[in-house]
Amino acid sequence: MSTNDASAELTPEVTFKDFDTYLGEYVGNAGKLVLLLDYDGTISPIVATPELAVIPEKTKAVLERLAVMPNILVAIVSGRNYNNVKQLVGIDSLIYAGNHGLEILFSHGKKYVHPVPEDYAAKVRNLLADLEKLCRDGAWIENKGTVLTFHYRETPEEIRSELVAEAQKLMEAGGFAVGKGHCVLEARPPVTWNKGRASLYILKKIFGENWREQVCIIYAGDDATDEDAMEALKGSAISFRVTKSLSQPTAADYRIPSTDSVLTLLEWVETHMKKEQKNDTV
Repeated sequence: MSTNDASAELTPEVTFKDFDTYLGEYVGNAGKLVLLLDYDGTISPIVATPELAVIPEKTKAVLERLAVMPNILVAIVSGRNYNNVKQLVGIDSLIYAGNHGLEILFSHGKKYVHPVPEDYAAKVRNLLADLEKLCRDGAWIENKGTVLTFHYRETPEEIRSELVAEAQKLMEAGGFAVGKGHCVLEARPPVTWNKGRASLYILKKIFGENWREQVCIIYAGDDATDEDAMEALKGSAISFRVTKSLSQPTAADYRIPSTDSVLTLLEWVETHMKKEQKNDTV
């Protein structure tokens, strides 16, 4: 498979025929298909504040149908904490990886929590107090427990760069890893863990060390945090970056323009896998 570069064409809207081209040969007669999906900006549109990010009814309905198909595994890999994203999606049988994979809740109820330094909780409290001093002109802090997110979407353009620079300086001074997203800055534990490593952990946990020989994988995400997964899965999956930009390089195999395109992707998967399942029973 080839990776699109920054000059690659972006289809304004995608259709079933497009996904026949993108995925038909790869998925083929897949015995098992794994869907790894980001939440915000991927299966739910980007909105002003996180609590408004509701999954569209059609998208939830197709995920519910996919969740009960025996040849499909669905995992939501999100920057939200796993309890929050599970509540928003509302489907018990999925796997939920929260805080960029630092917390993983498997469908059978078992949890994985990535280790952090012993003094990390105290550092989070101190940083939270410092960041709260920057909460003005629409900027605010989302406390996810393990991760603190500084939101500045509603902040006037003329003061954004100053506020973001101050927030980043505080995070770095506190010994945190700094992540950047759509109008957010995140303070994360200083550990070598991200959506890519979490995706690999899920695949190994469910399918064993030889997971590459057992499953086909589709990954879809919309921001820089998803690039970690696209890089980690390169050569072992087909990935989609949800973006309308052609200027930003991506490790994804394809660009698709919107959450509506992701819905089309999920509907294509459902149709294709049902057809394969039917063929297997004939």
